[in-house]
Amino acid sequence: MTPHHEQFQAIQSMLAAGHRSVHLERHSLLLIGGVGGFIAGATEYIITAERFPDIPQRAVALLLWLTFWLGGMAWLDQWLTRRARQRRDETLPFAQAQITRAWWMLLGMGTLGTFAMFFYGGGGMTYALWIVLLGLGIYLFGLFSRPLIEWIGLATILLGVAGLAAGLPYGATHWLAASCFAIGMPLAGWLNAKFGEDGLPRGLLALALWLLLVVTPPMLLTHFSITPAPAAGEQVLGLSAGSRIPLRIDLESPILSIAPQAELEMTLTQPVEIALIEGQPDGRYRIGNGDWHGVRDGILRLMIDRLTPRLDGTVPEVRAHASLNDAEFNGDTP
Repeated sequence: MTPHHEQFQAIQSMLAAGHRSVHLERHSLLLIGGVGGFIAGATEYIITAERFPDIPQRAVALLLWLTFWLGGMAWLDQWLTRRARQRRDETLPFAQAQITRAWWMLLGMGTLGTFAMFFYGGGGMTYALWIVLLGLGIYLFGLFSRPLIEWIGLATILLGVAGLAAGLPYGATHWLAASCFAIGMPLAGWLNAKFGEDGLPRGLLALALWLLLVVTPPMLLTHFSITPAPAAGEQVLGLSAGSRIPLRIDLESPILSIAPQAELEMTLTQPVEIALIEGQPDGRYRIGNGDWHGVRDGILRLMIDRLTPRLDGTVPEVRAHASLNDAEFNGDTP
């Protein structure tokens, strides 16, 4: 090999290193993955309607909770990164500093979007939103890192979108978001170090391994999670098919009101059992002879997707279209 050719290759290597100069520290991957996974997994059980029955109060509590953890994580990560770079006598590349700002902006958007959903609806998309924002952040880093990081970012975005398109239960997207943070971030760093420069075939293999290890645990957890049946001595309310279930609505509006005694009569088409604690439902239910579930599982989903104002002669009325489905049902068969 001629000296000129060696010099040319050295110049190419320097240019490639300059373009792919972003490198996340190991502590950054562990912090983002650990704190993000903890928030995604635990928030559902800490910021609850039982602790914060008022919706605005619950929204503010969640906003403060997310701000505390994400803000603390950002400060700690910045401090640890500066210390690590100073210890190695390195500077932080300009591209990485700018992308880090964009990364925290994405997490801020997720926090404000989650807060806004308390008032404007769309809460069923909360975890899918966080998965997509996480994927965008990974993809931005990947643009100035190795191609494998770009692919993992795109795969994360597609996971969030695919979860919505497939109609995954709320509980499934809940654990998928926790897995994308807690498993996906450290795993992405490890795979990038091992296979980041090994070419397309091994890169695709690494991507497939990342998807397998990230998606499998939440799917298994969702599939095999068992809500405990009522123990001996616990109360169970059994409602047979044909039972009348009145629906009463408390409406807050400056232009409409509903009488407290007004009700919409509904009728069960399947037998239902409800677990009680001190005479009140505790969230566990069973439809027909199916398994016991909890309302937090997200398997039973109510969607009101259309309100249509119209006239019945000269009398105005509003017709609503809603669907209430359970993932255990195939048609009408449990």
